[in-house]
Amino acid sequence: MIRAALILLLASPATAQVIPSGSPAADILLSQAITEHRVFLTCNALDPIGHPIMVQRWEADVAAAAAILRTKGVPRAAIDAFTKAARPEALLPSADLPFAELRQTCLAQADWPARYARGDYIRLDERLPRAFP
Repeated sequence: MIRAALILLLASPATAQVIPSGSPAADILLSQAITEHRVFLTCNALDPIGHPIMVQRWEADVAAAAAILRTKGVPRAAIDAFTKAARPEALLPSADLPFAELRQTCLAQADWPARYARGDYIRLDERLPRAFP
C-alpha cells in the first residue's frame, strides 16, 4: 500500500512532461527539483503558515529557472512544459488519494522537514546555470 501511494505521489504525469531543453544535465535537474518539491509541498500541505511560504519560494525558483532557460535559448515549448509541470497544484496528489496512504507516503520520506530546513534540496536559481555548456 505504501509503495502504491508513493508511486502515485512521485510518478505522476506532471514529472514526465518535461520536454528536453538541449542540456541533459538541465533536464535531470529540472525533473529532480520537481520530484523533491512534490514531496515538500504535499507533506507540508496542512501547515497553514509554512505551506504558503513554501509555495511562494518554489514559485520564485520556478520563475528564476524559466528566466535562465530563456537566456540559454531553450525552446519556448520546453519552458512552458516545465512551468506547467512545476505548478504547485500539479505537484499535489489527487484529491481522492486516501489520507492514510498520503500519511504513509510522507512518513516514508520522514527526513523531508529537516532537508527543507537545511536547504538540502535543488535550488534551480543557483544550480541550473551550471547545467548548460
